[in-house]
Amino acid sequence: MTDLIDFKSIVMAAQRINGSVIRTPTVSSALLAEKIQKPVFLKLENMQVGGSFKARGVLNKFSASQDDLSSAKFVAVSGGNFGIAIGEAAKSFGVDITVIVPQSAPSSSIERIRSSGSSVIVECDVYAAFARAKALEDEGYLVIDDCSDTLIAEGHGTLALEFIADCPSLTDVFLAVGGGAMLAGVATALKSIKPDIRIWGVETFGANSMYQALQAGKPIDVEISSIISTLGVPIISEVMLSHAQHYVEEIVIVSDKEAINGMISFGEDARQWVELASGALIPAVVATAPRLPVDAVIGLVVCGGNISHEDMTKWAAYSRKS
Repeated sequence: MTDLIDFKSIVMAAQRINGSVIRTPTVSSALLAEKIQKPVFLKLENMQVGGSFKARGVLNKFSASQDDLSSAKFVAVSGGNFGIAIGEAAKSFGVDITVIVPQSAPSSSIERIRSSGSSVIVECDVYAAFARAKALEDEGYLVIDDCSDTLIAEGHGTLALEFIADCPSLTDVFLAVGGGAMLAGVATALKSIKPDIRIWGVETFGANSMYQALQAGKPIDVEISSIISTLGVPIISEVMLSHAQHYVEEIVIVSDKEAINGMISFGEDARQWVELASGALIPAVVATAPRLPVDAVIGLVVCGGNISHEDMTKWAAYSRKS
C-alpha cells in the first residue's frame, strides 16, 4: 500500500514557500453561478508566480533539498506550466535544468522557459519527450518528475489551505488532472480540514490516464491525443493513483471542444484569461451539478493562464471546425 501524503507536510510546505509565492485570491462568479445554478468560487492560480500553481510545488521541492543543487544537472518533461515554474525556480536557486517539451506545448510557454535561461528541447510528442528525458537520465542527469514527487504535490496542496480558509462553505471542488500531483496535494489538504468535502477530477477524452487507471485499479499507459498539452501525461504514478482512489468522487471526462468553449466561457462569464485545462472545468461542472445537493457550493481551481492571444485564437478556430 502506497503511503499517502501527511497533512502536516502541506502545512510545512506552506511555511517553507511563504513569501516566495502569491496568496492568490478567491472570488465568486455570478455569471458562472447563474449558468450552473449554484454558488461558484474561483481560486485564481492563473495569477500565481509563473502563471500557474506549479510554482508552489517546484519551490517547495528546491527549498526542502539538503543537497547542493548547483552541483548536478537536472531534466524535466513539461507541457508548459511545469517548465515555466521550474525554469524560474532554477534561476533563483542556481540550478542547471534542461526542460523537454512536446511540440503541442504553447509556443508562448516554450519561449518563456527559454527566457528563464533553461535549456529547452522540443520533441515531436510527449512520448518522445519522456524518452529523451530517460536518455539524459542514463547520462547522469537527475529527473524532476512532478507526476510522482510528493514534495511537489505537498507544495501544490498549499493552495487548498488558502481556498478553504477563504471559502469554508465549499462542498465540491473541481480540479484539472494532468499527472495528479495537484489532485493529491489539494485533496489531502481539503479532506483533512473538511472530511465531507467532495473532490472531482477533470480530464479530456484524449488525456484520461487517471480515469483509466482508476477503472483498471492500476496505472495504464494511454495514448495521448488531446490538444491540451498540460494534461497529456501517458501514465499516472502509483502514488498519485493511490490519492485519487482514496479521495476522489469521480473523474469527469470532457472533449477538447468542450474545454475550448469552457476557456472562452471563463473569459466571457468570469473575466478570466485561462488555459484549456481550466476551461475543461466548466463543462465538467455543468455535467455534474444536477447530481449535487441543492445546497452545494462549488469551487474551481483555475490552474493556469499561460497562453498567448495566438494560442487562444488557434484553439477557438479549432473548436469551430470540429
